[in-house]
Amino acid sequence: MARAGLARLLLDMLADVRGADRAALAALSDADWEVIGDMAKQHRLASLLHRQMAGRGSDWPVPETLKARWARGWLAAAARALAMQQALGEVGALAGREGLDYAALKGAWLAWQAYPQPALRPMRDIDLLLGEADAVRLYAAMIAAGAVPGPVSHTPIDYARAHHKHLPPLHWGPQKVAFELHWRLTNPVPGEDRDAVAATTAGLLARGVRAKAGPVEIAYLDPTDTLLHLVVHAAYGRQPFDTGPQVLCDLAAAIDTAAIDWPRFWADAAAQGRTGGARLLFALMAKYMGARVVDDPDPAPLPERLVAAAEALMLQDMGARAERGFATQIAEAGGKRGKAAFAWGRAFPPRHIVAHYAGVPVDSWRVWPAYPVRMADHGWRWLVQRGGDAMDAEVADMRAMRRWLGTGG
Repeated sequence: MARAGLARLLLDMLADVRGADRAALAALSDADWEVIGDMAKQHRLASLLHRQMAGRGSDWPVPETLKARWARGWLAAAARALAMQQALGEVGALAGREGLDYAALKGAWLAWQAYPQPALRPMRDIDLLLGEADAVRLYAAMIAAGAVPGPVSHTPIDYARAHHKHLPPLHWGPQKVAFELHWRLTNPVPGEDRDAVAATTAGLLARGVRAKAGPVEIAYLDPTDTLLHLVVHAAYGRQPFDTGPQVLCDLAAAIDTAAIDWPRFWADAAAQGRTGGARLLFALMAKYMGARVVDDPDPAPLPERLVAAAEALMLQDMGARAERGFATQIAEAGGKRGKAAFAWGRAFPPRHIVAHYAGVPVDSWRVWPAYPVRMADHGWRWLVQRGGDAMDAEVADMRAMRRWLGTGG
């Protein structure tokens, strides 16, 4: 079966209100099941699928090896959740001792406040939001307390402050729990008012709430702000919907467990130009998890083709993410001059990016010979990915989605 068909089957397996076609599952080959297993691994779906196997999917003809893999994923997620809960409490306490206001972002709130069990919401890292100066202070305090930079922490602090939304990751404690300290929720854009960005962050922190995560109290974003952040993160990144189908469960869990201020949600979404993404995500949530009351002030049906494109993008091959992003961005670059400038920037990025690729310190002489090696490696991967029609179809879906959302050309 083609990957798109397998992706739709996997979405049905995750759903609460749609039944997976048992006959279609029974007809899958071993290779098909391996693709489904790879998609589940890429998008961290083992815990959700393990739960389904114990309930509505108990009679699905899933290979025993895959069932066992998902069961192991559930146990690993449960153990990791305990380590992350401890780390979150420790870093939250450190911020308190330093007199720094913070708010834990989406994953930490969902895991301990919205889902019935934290293991159902695996996290790669813990994101905290602070004011910009406070983020730098907490970063220094964490290092002084024993945190160490992660393997992708070659980015200089000043570069991160100018071009990113968070500082380089830090690993905390013996379990090496990764933390990203944000001072904003979206990446910078040319010509923006940074004072307005700082005021937005201050407003988010002022509206924050506190709740228990295990034995300790943690500061979180207000649930209404968290819900909009989920929408923005899923639909308005560089590659829409590449965060995977977990977001559909996230949205349902957030709406079911929190009191959402719907007038403020829709007003803020409109002010930020995010209503289209919100409506599309809520439509997908309704299709797979069941409809919720969202008090949309201007409901309108969405094109079926758009919904289908979003479904496909949710389970896109993350192994081709860089190549797909390059193809999308160069297609959207303006004219030959724009495409040449974009390609030049990708071929000769800042030194710290090549240092990360080579796995060497940013001040090492070995960064220079890594430039041509990196170019050759990326060029070869690009040629391999361009060898079939799948990439072209994904890029076409991506560009159409970005145009509809207002984020691409």
